[in-house]
Amino acid sequence: MTSITSAAAMKLLDLRLKHAGSIVASAIGEFTSVSKGDAGGSSRSDGPHQEIVCLRAGGTIDLYRIVVAVSSNNTDDDDDEEEVTTTLKLITRLETRSVLRSVSAVRVSGGKRDVVVVGSDSGCLAVIDFGEEGVGRVLHCPVFGKVGCRRDTPGQYIATDPRGRATMISSIEKRKLVYVLNRDTSGNVTMASPLEAHRPRTVVFDLVGVDNGYDNPIFASLEVQYEDYEDEVLKEKKRVEMEKEDGRNGRGEEDNVPLGKLGDGFTKQLAYYELDLGLNHVSRRWATTTHRTACCLAAIPGGADGPSGVLVGGEDYIEYLHEGMASPPVPNGAKVGKFPPKRLICAIPRRELHPESKGILITHMTVLRQKKGKFFALAQSELGDVYKVTLQMSKEDKTIVQHMTVCLLDTLPVGTGLNISKLALLFVPAEFGDHGLYQFDAIDIEDSAVKCTSEETIGAFLKSASSGDENAEDAFYSTSEMAASIAPTFRPTVLRNLHKVYTLDSLAPVISVLVGELAGNEVSPQLYALCGRGPTSSLRVLRHGLSVTELAVSELPGVPGAVFNVRDDQAAKNGKFYDRYIVVSFADATLVLSVGETVEEMGKESGFLTTEPTLACSALGNGGNGEQEGGIVQVYPGGVRHIQRGSVSQWHVPGIKKIECASANESQILIALVGGELIYFELDPLSGNLMEAATKDVGADVCSLDVGCCAKGEESQFVCCCGLS
Repeated sequence: MTSITSAAAMKLLDLRLKHAGSIVASAIGEFTSVSKGDAGGSSRSDGPHQEIVCLRAGGTIDLYRIVVAVSSNNTDDDDDEEEVTTTLKLITRLETRSVLRSVSAVRVSGGKRDVVVVGSDSGCLAVIDFGEEGVGRVLHCPVFGKVGCRRDTPGQYIATDPRGRATMISSIEKRKLVYVLNRDTSGNVTMASPLEAHRPRTVVFDLVGVDNGYDNPIFASLEVQYEDYEDEVLKEKKRVEMEKEDGRNGRGEEDNVPLGKLGDGFTKQLAYYELDLGLNHVSRRWATTTHRTACCLAAIPGGADGPSGVLVGGEDYIEYLHEGMASPPVPNGAKVGKFPPKRLICAIPRRELHPESKGILITHMTVLRQKKGKFFALAQSELGDVYKVTLQMSKEDKTIVQHMTVCLLDTLPVGTGLNISKLALLFVPAEFGDHGLYQFDAIDIEDSAVKCTSEETIGAFLKSASSGDENAEDAFYSTSEMAASIAPTFRPTVLRNLHKVYTLDSLAPVISVLVGELAGNEVSPQLYALCGRGPTSSLRVLRHGLSVTELAVSELPGVPGAVFNVRDDQAAKNGKFYDRYIVVSFADATLVLSVGETVEEMGKESGFLTTEPTLACSALGNGGNGEQEGGIVQVYPGGVRHIQRGSVSQWHVPGIKKIECASANESQILIALVGGELIYFELDPLSGNLMEAATKDVGADVCSLDVGCCAKGEESQFVCCCGLS
């Protein structure tokens, strides 16, 4: 009994054969330090590569790099045509074993690359740096709450200061924490203790960092504060129930007191929270009411780059708000009543067949800075329609926004976010089905696209009979019928201003699965899955194994006996080594293939002995760290051939013996002669030559050998394996 109670508890670990396809949240930035051309082939990007961090369901963080490769094709007219290929390359994958909820990219002051701030159900705020090699490393992980997705535990929303000085993490209700980011004297990212910005009885809908230059950081929160009388209603209902149980009759109207009475009177507000870097304190600086259906925010560039402020997306409308903003200009010819319009708001174009009584909700927005003082925003509706939003500033003062234009860009699958790259690419992680990377064909579309302006929206309000009432503006913008009468209509068509360049496969959501061997000629059963929803739905067949990409096909002159891949130190790029040669051994010959943009056969210029079969082949040395480059070694039945810097040196087998088998790694070569004699060679790190180090007779014929690969940081292996007859 004692042994049973003292036994260690069983722990189970789940390992996935296939990672989840759905993307919960994503962020774009420059997370690794990569020089030009590292992606293989020429690249169009002149600076650091654009990368996308994706939070997948199941707790996986994926880092994808946008690779734009340009290759030239020679046509019959001897004209070079550029072929551009855009792909998403998976750089690294992190397993967190948690429920990921939010992510944001931030470049801390003085840094050359962005770091990732992640919120999850762990009750911690994680700051992850992917470094120069793309390997994720957790810099900070402070604990602030309990484990689990709770409404009062921060992690649902994350916002970062555009200048990289602070980050705010918020819960759905009440709690907000601000962390100040900085660097120490060694350049390492530091994180100060959290500053509280809690506000009781407040429900948060979205959070974003406001760009106000280098003034104190400001965070904008879209929130609703409910009043104390909810508790009074609960007490009243409890009192009525107690009176019923006691047989007493209360007031008749009290029996029907609804929970959250006067709930329609709750107002949604946009609030600014300011972090005073001098006093190290967070305060609620400013708040204003906004559209009741507002649900998402996007920060407008500020300082020297724009007017600052935020765009607020809601049902049927997009609104611009900022502290201290002036009233919008009145359209020409419009009559202003006693109360002039106060809101700079614009209706969104609607589909022709969409019911007028049903609103269209804006779910996601993002802003791209093109250059100083020039930017635009993209917004996507719940139907998938993507709109371009532009702001027109005053000619006298570029910090004053006067007009807003919302025009239809294209219709895409409904996504969980919008990520715009500096390479004129748009990544949309889809809610259902495959994710897409799109190339912009046109972006200045205001003249030809279906559009609506703030002048038309405000003009329609001024023409209404209720424009003379003080509260008429909120009532006017609260009905979908009124928005339908203002906004122009369109019919969804094929993509006009975008085209898809890459697809990231996703099975989510899987509606139904059937397992069986239905192909008729396969050993393993297949998985048949119904995936997606609506126009993105599909039937997919899954087979056990890994998929491969066929890059080249070469006819072989015979049946090969062995294949080797060989690294070439001279082809190293930025300290990284690539396999340059494919060596194919036949019964009486060796074929050497050079791997580059194309696969080509090489002859004597490679240095290999092509008239004999190859028993072992390997690149020698670790020539990227200042160490001696060892060249390439080829073992054939008659000896050992060392190819180094264009010269060849050989070691021949003594007498009439032959080499039966061999094995080699970066610094060691082991051969077995007929009769069971082993000869061991080592690479001299000073001269770069091969030296015969030892011999041993095992007394029986050797059938197989293996010396293994050198581990990272080690120069040689201490053991080998021999198979004897």
